[in-house]
Amino acid sequence: MKIAQFNRLTPTIVAALLELNVETPARAAEADKTEAETTLPTVTVKAKADAKSDQAYVAKRSSAGSKTDTPLIETPQAISVIDSQEVAARAAQNITQAVAYTPGLLSGMFGPSTRDDYFNLRGFDAPQYLDGTRLAGANYANLRIEPYGMQRIEVLRGPSSVLYGQNAPGGLVNMVSKRPTAQPFHEVQLLGGSFNRVQGSVDLSGPLDDKGQFLYRLTALGRGSDTQVDYSEDNRYFVAPSFIWQPDTNTSFTFLSHYQKDETGNTMQFLPYEGTVLGNPNGKIPTNTFLGEPGYDHYNREQFAVGYAFEHRFNQHWSVRQNLRYADVSSDYPVTFALGFVTDEDGVPTDYRTVSRMAGLYRDQADTFTLDNQAQADFETGFLKHTVLTGLDFRQVNGNRQRGFAFPSDIDAYAPVYGKPFAAPQIETLIAQSQDQIGLYGQDQIKMDNWIATIGVRYDWSSSDTFKTDFYNPESDSIDYSAPVYSATRQDDQAFTYRTGLTYVFDSGFAPYFSYSESFEPTAGSTFAGTPFKPTTGQQYEFGVKYQPPGLNALITLSAFELTQQNVVTADPDPEHIGYSIQTGSARSQGFELEGKARLAAGLDMTAAYSYIDSEVTQTNEAEQLGKNLSYTPEHQGSVWLDYTQPKGPLAGLGLGGGARYIGSNYGDLSNSQKAPSYTLIDTSVHYDLSKLDRRLQGTRLGVNINNLFDREYLTTCGEGSCYYGDRRSVLASLRYNW
Repeated sequence: MKIAQFNRLTPTIVAALLELNVETPARAAEADKTEAETTLPTVTVKAKADAKSDQAYVAKRSSAGSKTDTPLIETPQAISVIDSQEVAARAAQNITQAVAYTPGLLSGMFGPSTRDDYFNLRGFDAPQYLDGTRLAGANYANLRIEPYGMQRIEVLRGPSSVLYGQNAPGGLVNMVSKRPTAQPFHEVQLLGGSFNRVQGSVDLSGPLDDKGQFLYRLTALGRGSDTQVDYSEDNRYFVAPSFIWQPDTNTSFTFLSHYQKDETGNTMQFLPYEGTVLGNPNGKIPTNTFLGEPGYDHYNREQFAVGYAFEHRFNQHWSVRQNLRYADVSSDYPVTFALGFVTDEDGVPTDYRTVSRMAGLYRDQADTFTLDNQAQADFETGFLKHTVLTGLDFRQVNGNRQRGFAFPSDIDAYAPVYGKPFAAPQIETLIAQSQDQIGLYGQDQIKMDNWIATIGVRYDWSSSDTFKTDFYNPESDSIDYSAPVYSATRQDDQAFTYRTGLTYVFDSGFAPYFSYSESFEPTAGSTFAGTPFKPTTGQQYEFGVKYQPPGLNALITLSAFELTQQNVVTADPDPEHIGYSIQTGSARSQGFELEGKARLAAGLDMTAAYSYIDSEVTQTNEAEQLGKNLSYTPEHQGSVWLDYTQPKGPLAGLGLGGGARYIGSNYGDLSNSQKAPSYTLIDTSVHYDLSKLDRRLQGTRLGVNINNLFDREYLTTCGEGSCYYGDRRSVLASLRYNW
C-alpha cells in the first residue's frame, strides 16, 4: 500500500469513527495516563490517573540508577528518561531516533541501519538493557527492540558495573516494556509516509476480572516500507502479550513476552571518503547508492523473549523481587561490502568511481538467559533511614555463527550495474561461544534529614568459551569439509567494583551531588605469549546539581565528569610480534552535560540538552593515536524540542512541535584520519484533536511529523575508509484513535 492509498482511505476511516458515536471522554494515549500499576525493572510503582497529563515529559522517579524506587533528584548520577509520550510526539520509528535529543549520547553512527541500534555514551559503546537485564547477543544476532512496545527509555550515564556487572564505562540504555493497566485502555493507529512506509499498530489493556487481580496487555505492530537506499526494505511484524496477577496488595507477578520478525535490506553501504566528505572528480555519491547485489543482500532477523517480574512484600521492612528472561534471536545476513576505490600500485584510485567488493554470508543465532534476585530492607537505626538492597544475578549467552566469503566483480559507484554472476560464499567457519556471568552485589541508601548517601559494592565471576571449526585449507585455497581444523579457547575473569555517592536536597529544589563509580568489561584474546587479556577497568568522578523548581513541573540536571579507562588493547611494539596486542592503553573522557525537561505552561512541553566532551587516547603503543580523540565522540552536541497544544479558544486541540539537533564533528577511528563534519537538523510536527471538530470523534488524533525538515544531506561518521549517510527527510502522517 502506497501513501496515496493511505490518504484515500483516511476519509473512510474518519467516517467510520463518526458512526461509532462515542460519547465518553477519551482514554489516555499511553499506559501511564491511567490508574495503573507499572512494574519497572526492579520495583512496582502506582501511578495516579492523571499522572501523565500533569507530568508531560518530566519523569520524577527511576529505578535505573539504584534498582530501587528512588526519586531522580536523590540519585547521585545523571539519568535521562524518555517516556512514550515524548517518543510518540516525535514519531520515532526506532530506539535510535527515540534518544536523539539526549545529551552525551551519539546514536545512529552508521546511518539508518536496519540491522541494529548503536550508541556511544561519553566516548564509549553503550550496551542495551530491557527491563533491567542485559540484551546480550552474538555477532550479528542481536535483539532490536520496537519502540512502540516500550513505556519509556532510561539512559544511565557513567560506570554501572556495581548494579549491572560487566559493562563499558560510558553508561547504558535501558528500555522498559509496557505493562498491563488497571483501567481499560485501547488504541489503534495507522501511519504512512516517506519511502512508501505503511504501518498499523494496536495497544489494548485492562482487567480480566471484576476484582482486578488479573490484568492484560496486547501490543502489536506491522510495517511495510522501503528505505532511502535502493533495493533495501524495512519490514517488521511485532506482537507483545503480557499479563499481571495480583492476588493481594503485597504480591504481583508480571509476565512479559514479545515476538518480532524483521525482513530488511542492507542500508550500510561503506561508501568511500572521496565522494562523500572529500571532493571527487565524478561528483558526490548519491545518498540512495546501493553497492551490493539485489536478490543477494538482505538482513532478516527473528527474535522472541519470555520472562517475568515477581515482587512480594512481607511487611513494612522486607520485600523480595525476581526478574527473569529467556530470549532467542537468529539472523540471516548475506551482504556485499564495499572495500573502497580500486587503486594503482601506489594506492591512488584509478578512476575514483570503480569500487572493489567482498561478499559475506553470516548465519548467526544466540540465546540469552538472565536472572536477577533482589532482597530489599527498609529500616531505621537511630536518626538514619536505610534502604538496603542485596542481589545475586546471573547471565548466560550462547552463540553460534556460520560464515563464508566470496569476491563479486567491481562496481561503478556512480552508475552501478548489477547481476554479474559470482560464486556465492560457502560456509567455511563455524564458531560456538558461551559466556557466563554471576554477580553478588549490595547497596545501602542512607538518609539523614536532607542528606542521602549511596554506597554499593559488587563482586563478579565471568567466563567465556569459544570453539572454532575451520574448513578453509590455505594450501589449496579451497574449502575442504572433510579436513576441519579445530581450536578452543577459555577465559575466566573476576572483578570487584564499588561506588559511592552523596546528595543534599535543599528545600528550594536544588540538589547538589557527588559520586564515584567503577566499571569492568572482559576483553577477548591473548598476548603473543598466550596470556589472556585482563578486563578493561573504568573509574568516574561526577559532580552535579539537579533542580526541581517549586511550583513548576520541571527537572534540570547539570553534571560534570571525568572518566578514565585502563587495560585498553594496543599494538605489541615488538617487531617479532606483528599482529599481536598488549594491554598498555588507556583513555580519558571529561566534560559536562546539561539537560532540562519541563511543562512550561498549559499544553507546552520542552526538552533541551547540551554536552561538551573532551576525549583523548592517553596511552598507546601506536604513535599516530596518542593524544587523539576517541572514536564517535563529538566535542559538542545540543538539542531543543518544544511541543505546544492550544488548550482553549477557536484553535483548541491544534498542536505544533519543533526541534533542532546539533551534532559536532567526530572521528571514526583512533588515528583521527577521517572526520565526519558537524551538522544541524530541524524536526517539526503538527497534530490536531479531531474531537474539537465533532464530539463524536472523541479520542481521535491526526498528526504529521517531518524529520530533517530541510532534507539536509550529512554524514553520521567516517572511519576505516568508510562513510555513512544520515537519515534524509521523512514525512509521516498518523491517525490515532483511543477509547
